[in-house]
Amino acid sequence: MKLSRLLPAVALLLAAPGFAAAQEKLPDGAKILKLEARPAAVTLTGPFAYAQLLVTARLDSGEAVDVTRIAKIETPAGLVALSPAGLVRPTADGAGDITVSLAGQAVKVPVTVSGTKADQPASFVKDVQPVLSKLGCNAGTCHGAQAGKNGFKLSLRGYDPIFDYRALTDDLEGRRFNRAAPEKSLMLLKTAGAVPHQGGVLTQPGDPNYELLRRWIGQGVKLDLDAPRVKSIAISPKDPTLGQIGTKQQFAVVAAYTDGSTRDVTAETFVDSSNTEVATVDKTGLLTSVRRGEATMLARYEGTYAASTVVVLGDRSGFAWEQRPV
Repeated sequence: MKLSRLLPAVALLLAAPGFAAAQEKLPDGAKILKLEARPAAVTLTGPFAYAQLLVTARLDSGEAVDVTRIAKIETPAGLVALSPAGLVRPTADGAGDITVSLAGQAVKVPVTVSGTKADQPASFVKDVQPVLSKLGCNAGTCHGAQAGKNGFKLSLRGYDPIFDYRALTDDLEGRRFNRAAPEKSLMLLKTAGAVPHQGGVLTQPGDPNYELLRRWIGQGVKLDLDAPRVKSIAISPKDPTLGQIGTKQQFAVVAAYTDGSTRDVTAETFVDSSNTEVATVDKTGLLTSVRRGEATMLARYEGTYAASTVVVLGDRSGFAWEQRPV
């Protein structure tokens, strides 16, 4: 078989929901005393809302282990969809329970979904800007560079929404948008790879990011400077301890806004490790411990930051405390 045909097959295997779980397991001889799920209840309003599910096993050794990708998670049929990373997205209005089980222990998470068919306004400040940041459009290596890229410039990391809005809608006589046929907008054609784009394929029709941008264009590419701004973010779990090298830990991030509301923003948040020799983290917020040590995970979303320090203990079998002279 040619390598060009083999690589796509390997990529599909790595992306399969069962692959990550096959690489993870509980510590040898460990007994689960209790399963915990966060959030305790999921409420999704609108087609683009989501929640990052975190499942933690409390072991008889006193350890807390992330089992989000190991546990069996059953979702209400037709109500929500679950990604391999544990991201819960709505598919239809209704209510039900997500059932999580592992090694004889189980926990239920009530889930309520509403507004999936509603034509809710897409906010440029609250919705579009974070998506552009996550896709890398306003990064320093792309259109956020000092001189922009290929004649198109955005503010670095989206710090200036007015500048970005004008660049998108007014520059070159607004040719980047087609309000009558949003899917034919140059902004979507480039990011979806339908026309040449040096930045590559970033999203596809059906993807939440694509559909959110398409909705915003179809609604008239409005600018809402009075939209609530992010006041702070919180990252979970806070300062976890990992007992084994190679252990994985999923992080979730919730943003608090100036109007008092909160929402899960894990998918649009950037999480970076302060020491990649101890722990690495991917774009979904999934950490993998590499060796014994300490590393701080810095979460960044819309100019706000939060940190969680991870301690990797490594194998401690055979360890016995010896009191030293003082």
